[in-house]
This record gives sequence, structure tokens and C-alpha cells, in this order.
Amino acid sequence: MVRWDDKMYLTGVRRDTKPNGEGRMELSEVVTVDGQVKEISRSRIEPPNDPDSYCEKNWMPINDMDYCYVKWTNPTEVVKVDPKTQSSETVILKPFSDIGISKDLRGGSSVVKWGNYRLCVTHEVDFWMNENNNKDGIYNHRIVVWDEDWNIIKVSDVFKFMTGRIEFVCGAAVVDEDLVVTFGFQDNAAFALRIPKQAVEELING
Repeated sequence: MVRWDDKMYLTGVRRDTKPNGEGRMELSEVVTVDGQVKEISRSRIEPPNDPDSYCEKNWMPINDMDYCYVKWTNPTEVVKVDPKTQSSETVILKPFSDIGISKDLRGGSSVVKWGNYRLCVTHEVDFWMNENNNKDGIYNHRIVVWDEDWNIIKVSDVFKFMTGRIEFVCGAAVVDEDLVVTFGFQDNAAFALRIPKQAVEELING
């Protein structure tokens, strides 16, 4: 969930609108009517520059920049979407940063402002084919910190929340100066974790 332009949106990927599983980010405006949440609009967003892209997913909404997402973490690409035209454009594109990590840092949480920085929680996956020849994997996470110019200045060590194989972060917010992240566990339970301000500051300044 994200609040942009004084409107509340749900946003995420959807892959069931075409037979080939094409993935696109969708943006649904929701309002509360008589105590019930109601969807009043839905936009399926085409990616910038590559209309034939097969699967666009894990874009991270930027809480303080209306209609903007981090599309890629490294090299950092920020896109701005237009729900009316269902289009997007790249507004920031940074060069690749050699941060000593071989795996892709994929989207997870929303991106939140933290003083003069922005940060998010990403995920990376170790994939393999199991005994039934189905894709399997183990998810791990990192906290990524950018400066005001969208240069990556810090990446945490890899970590897990609850030692599960499947964990996925889907939200972040600053609450009473602490960082609160929401995540799914084993695809069957949801949790919210409060990370104290001091722990976040130690990551940035350590």
C-alpha cells in the first residue's frame, strides 16, 4: 500500500491476464465507503522503453515521490508512472555500483525516506530444480541505503527474518522514528517487524 497525491493505492504485479504469464505492475486506487474498502480504479502499467518485456515485477514504490518506483536496485533505475495512460518513463538511471554482491538485488519493500537518505529491504534468491523438477529456492534479504542523489552508499549483510526458506518483504514505513517492515512467511502467514531507530542508524553509519 502507498499514499500518493492524497490517494491510497494497492500496487503489485499481476501475471494472469495473458496466457503466457506476462507480468505487469498494477496500481489500484482504493477508498473506504461505509467501513468497507472499495477499489475504484485499476491501471496496468507498461514498462518504459521495452513494451515486449516479458515479466515486470517487484517494482518498489517510493513513499515520498508520487507515482514513482525503484524498478531496478543496481544499477538504480527510478520510473514514474501515469495511471491515466498506463505508461511509465525512466526519470533516474544511475551506473552500476560495484558493491561486491553477485546476485540481483530484487525489489521487496517500499522505499522510505530516512533523514537525508532513502532505504528499502530487497531480496535475493538461490534457485535450483527439486526432485520433482520444479523450481525451488531460498530467499534472503538485505537493507539498501541511497543518498539524496540515488547513489548506493550502504548494503547490509544478508539476513533472514524467521529462518524460513520463503520470505518476502512487501512494505516499509517509519513509525515513531523506528522502521517497520511487513513480510510474508512460507507463503502462508504475514508479519510486521519493528526495527529500532538505533539499529538502522548503526547500519548507515557503521
